[in-house]
Amino acid sequence: MLADGHQIAAMGHGGGIVTISVSEADPVVRVTRREALSEPYRTMIGHMRHEISHMLWWRLSLREDFLMAFREMFGDERADYTAALTRHYEQGPPQDWELFYLTSYASAHPHEDWAETAAHLLHLVDITDSFVATGMTSPEMPQGHNWDPYSEPDTDALIHVAATLVTRINHVNRSMGLSDVYPFVLSEAAHRKLAFVHGWLRRGAQGL
Repeated sequence: MLADGHQIAAMGHGGGIVTISVSEADPVVRVTRREALSEPYRTMIGHMRHEISHMLWWRLSLREDFLMAFREMFGDERADYTAALTRHYEQGPPQDWELFYLTSYASAHPHEDWAETAAHLLHLVDITDSFVATGMTSPEMPQGHNWDPYSEPDTDALIHVAATLVTRINHVNRSMGLSDVYPFVLSEAAHRKLAFVHGWLRRGAQGL
C-alpha cells in the first residue's frame, strides 16, 4: 500500500499489508528522515525490501519449526518490541554490533535483525541479477549463460559472487567520488544469518 504523499505516514508492515510512504520519493524528505532516524543508507527500495521482509517472517511464522529455528539464530521475537526500539534510539547499538549484525538497527530486536538480514539478501541477489542481465561476467560467477541468482540454491556461492561484485562496484563509484553502492561488511555471523534466511525463503510457508 502506498501512503498519501500529503500525509505523514509511517512505513511498516501489519497483518500482511506493507505501507510505503511515497513522500520519501522527495529527496529532501528522504534525507531529512534519514538524518532524524540515524539511517544513513535509507532508500525507498531498501525500506520496501525491509518491510516486505517483515511480511515474509509473518508468513513463515505459520510454521512451528521455523519459529524454533528462528529463535535459535536471531533470538526470541517475543521480547518487548517497543521497549527494545526505545532502548535502541536512546542508547544506540552495542559497541561490537558489527560482529553480529549487518546494520546497527538490526541489533535493536530479533524482528529487525531478520528484516535487515532478509532485505540485504534481496539487495545482494538483485545487484547480482542486474549484473547478469547486462551481459557482464565475472570469474566468480557459475559457468553458463543461463545462471539465475534468484534460483541459486547454494547460499555460499551466491553470497561469494554478490560480495565480490559489490566490492568491485564500490571501487567504480569511488573513482567518481560517489558513495559505495553497498557499504556493508559481511561478518561470519552475517553470513550464517543470510544463509538461514535464504534457506527458509526457498522452503516457503508451506514447503518442505
